Amino acid sequence: MKYLLTGGGTGGHVYPALAIANEIRQTRTDAEFLYVGHRDRLDAWVVPEQGYPIRFVRARSFPRTRSLVPLLRFASVLAVGVVQAAFILLRYRPQIIISTGGFVSAPILFAHGAMAKVGLSRARVFLYEPNAYPGLLNQITGRLAQRIGVAFEQAGRWFDAKRVAVVGYPVRRSFLNLDRLAAREKLGIDQGRKVVLAFGGSGGAKAINEAVLEALPRWQAAGLEVIHVTGRYKGPDYDAVADTEAALAAMGMEGECDWYRRLDYADHIVDLVAAADLVICRAGAGTLTEMAVSGTPTLIVPLPTSAEDHQALNAREMERIGAAQVLYQEAFWDSAFIYSGLDGEKLAQQVLALCADEVRLQAMSAAAKTMPKANSLELITAELDGLIAGQRPPALRLELPSAQSGLPTAPNALLRWVQARVKEVGGVEAMERGELAYLRYQADRLLASEGWCEIPLGRRNVGIKLVAVLNYQERLSLLLHILTDRTPTGWMRRFCGGDFCHGGIIRRNVVEYGLRGLGATDTQTRAALLNALDADPYFEVRAWSAQALGEMFTVDDEIDSALCAALDDSAPEVVVQALSALGKISHNPDLLARLRLFYLHPNWQFREQVVLVLIEFLQRGVLEPAQLERDLDQVLISMPYFEPEFTLGANLRELAERVRAGLPLAASQR
Repeated sequence: MKYLLTGGGTGGHVYPALAIANEIRQTRTDAEFLYVGHRDRLDAWVVPEQGYPIRFVRARSFPRTRSLVPLLRFASVLAVGVVQAAFILLRYRPQIIISTGGFVSAPILFAHGAMAKVGLSRARVFLYEPNAYPGLLNQITGRLAQRIGVAFEQAGRWFDAKRVAVVGYPVRRSFLNLDRLAAREKLGIDQGRKVVLAFGGSGGAKAINEAVLEALPRWQAAGLEVIHVTGRYKGPDYDAVADTEAALAAMGMEGECDWYRRLDYADHIVDLVAAADLVICRAGAGTLTEMAVSGTPTLIVPLPTSAEDHQALNAREMERIGAAQVLYQEAFWDSAFIYSGLDGEKLAQQVLALCADEVRLQAMSAAAKTMPKANSLELITAELDGLIAGQRPPALRLELPSAQSGLPTAPNALLRWVQARVKEVGGVEAMERGELAYLRYQADRLLASEGWCEIPLGRRNVGIKLVAVLNYQERLSLLLHILTDRTPTGWMRRFCGGDFCHGGIIRRNVVEYGLRGLGATDTQTRAALLNALDADPYFEVRAWSAQALGEMFTVDDEIDSALCAALDDSAPEVVVQALSALGKISHNPDLLARLRLFYLHPNWQFREQVVLVLIEFLQRGVLEPAQLERDLDQVLISMPYFEPEFTLGANLRELAERVRAGLPLAASQR
């Protein structure tokens, strides 16, 4: 029986395929295998090490963009890969094709689909989907499969239920019976030492790598032993191996250390997990399943860009049952750009706290082992046997539409949900700590969004609003960076109306929602607002800055002078808000001479706001009624009369009556 396995790009696709192959090899002595993968990916070296032959095809991940050039490049690479896959299928003639997803499997599946229509391929296809939300490729190629195995029942909603079977996640059997003593002896680790293992998946994770390096001095001082698997990712902006080595050299940690081990890749990750007291990892379904079956305490760092944010949902479930602790990535500022990273100081603190609490670690291990576990490999091999025999699985009974287990994915829908939730629990202060951390993580995810077209459903704009709704004071500094940054943007953004990297709409929302919502009155906020009022090129930013100064600060000479200068602004909205702010906070009676210039202004909004300022001044005792008595006739005579009346008319008549009566204005009568 010939089996062709394909799927790759990351360990989440490669290791399930290898686990299935190993299980088949133990149960079927006549089985022959061929793995089809990508020359520059993980499968290129992992598969041969497991004793399986491998062939390579050209493949490329689907570009999530509407730009024509990346789409054409993808199509051309896929076409070449499909031709290569067709030759492999013709030469190998498999009876069963097992695909575990990933872009590497696309050429084989598309080539098989085309060849099957003309009778050149008679293989049966088993498609495996490890995630609750299927990848794009599996959604498309599911139509070519005779049998579809899913790890989560809800994933079956994207496929033909008559061909779907729930099989769980195929865990490598080596994780089922870990031997801590033997693993530590093999690795040369003292049996009494606390060991921390950190890894970010097969390719590594930049955020985890950098945070681990930042935490190393504190862990060394506490006597921990650290095993750090960096991964072999290499891209234009980050090289996991080279950048980590450079950082270690800068820390004076070149060469071997008796307490720190750096590995590019862990060929025998089972031994490392067995030796560890605590594992720092991502929240992919495969990784967490392996941690659960092995009873390993974990500190989980979810990938914030995972589809449907499924990693955060996975991590929260592990935390809910007490098997793990979650540490979320945050939004950080770096030279005009916002990126998602992991706070090394927080990582260091949480690891030290967990390693110092042996009772907590034992409880986490026991909780992990209570998670329900299906014998997935036996279920999958049974499905393959049924596929060979021509049997069909019982159809899944699914009720559509599915109930949404996570938060709304649309930014504004998420904002409304969070607002309602905060109101429901009685405010941010009353919210459970874990839930608040999760919702603030959602704000960080949106703040770190790379999208710059922010109207009307802008992700970063919603992130700014969530900062205020959740009283996320730790993000005040980042908001001020956005407001004050003047980094020029590219020609495309300028052509579409942008000015700086963070456009005017975003800067306006920083003031209107962010700073006002946080109630920030520190000196940095004050300076940023004064600068925006004076120099921001977008009139709405200047207008809201004037309003914020009037609402949030007590007046001083600098604020008073800045608001007076704003009365000469070319934008009427800015002048109106500057007048309003002066009315609220100014104590300068000499301002009356400046206000008189607006009595006969052709813009009725200016005249109305001046009247409101004068009312405020009378109420607060800045001016006396006698100082305004001579002004009234001139203003009243020049006021046009409209039906229905403008509020200007009513305000003027009220002001005249109060001045002529010589009475101060009570706030309740305004």
